[in-house]
Amino acid sequence: MESMSDTIPVQVTQEPTSSKVVDPELETTADMTCIVTDQSRVENEEIDFEDYLRASFSYDKSGRIPVCVEQIIEKIPQDCAILDAGCGTGNYMIPLANCGKVKSYIGMDVNEGMLYHARKKARTLRSNESITTDVTTLAGSLLEDLPFGDNVFDVVLLNQVLPHIADLRVFDKFKYISQMFKEFNRILKPGGLLSINTCTHDQLSAVWYNNAMPEACEMLKTRTPEIDELKELIEKAGFSDFSFSKDNEPLQGENYWRYELCFTESYRSGDAIWSLVGDEEYGKAMMSMKYGLREERDTFDSIAHSTIEKTGHTTQIFCTRV
Repeated sequence: MESMSDTIPVQVTQEPTSSKVVDPELETTADMTCIVTDQSRVENEEIDFEDYLRASFSYDKSGRIPVCVEQIIEKIPQDCAILDAGCGTGNYMIPLANCGKVKSYIGMDVNEGMLYHARKKARTLRSNESITTDVTTLAGSLLEDLPFGDNVFDVVLLNQVLPHIADLRVFDKFKYISQMFKEFNRILKPGGLLSINTCTHDQLSAVWYNNAMPEACEMLKTRTPEIDELKELIEKAGFSDFSFSKDNEPLQGENYWRYELCFTESYRSGDAIWSLVGDEEYGKAMMSMKYGLREERDTFDSIAHSTIEKTGHTTQIFCTRV
């Protein structure tokens, strides 16, 4: 494959940030009246690096799927109450509502663009008389105290959220992650299940397009606690009985292997690393990947498959509240 240092950078013109979109059909319930504070929104915008308001309108089109959902369904108890913390567009909502084990599901996210699409999925589920799960969406931030009482959930899900909670402005960059786990402990019932899907640093490096953007990949690793450190943070918050397993299913499903899709904006909206890459590195990566796919496709494909088989694509963690 052509060396990236020998390629000519492609200059990328970045478009101005979009203004926020507010769903006109905001949901309200008697016991779910949380309004995300202005300060909370500002704090999220300052520490997060992805424009999810813009990305939300092509996020599902990128191919994003709910990975490890079979493992989750197997683990959760019957008639459980679930909080999907940082639910995004609600990709876990549909399989969980259809599995027959979930009494209530609350999908919470701070981003109004993501919630717009999650609400549409929730309305579709509620209109289906065969679905008995009580499905709710809620605007809320993981950077502050959660708007729930103590001991109310059987399960909390946290899927691919951790890099967006890291705060690189301070010495303790994972302080909000620690605070979040303590809140999860508070709202979970004793013995409640915490389900986390994340990536190890080796798994981040194994993603075929991440490998073409080493600087951006290193920035993403900086925001992602490695497994040993993550376990320590969770244990300190009062969890035990850990299980860890690697999963080979890509977050983008079959689209992960449709390499040319990475040259489309809709595909790139499905992975936050594209928000970390600088213009020069982006240009070099595009040139390098185009060359590799054109001139050495078999080798390109073989390496992409072998690295994922070796490391897995994501890591699924389960633990219980003490």
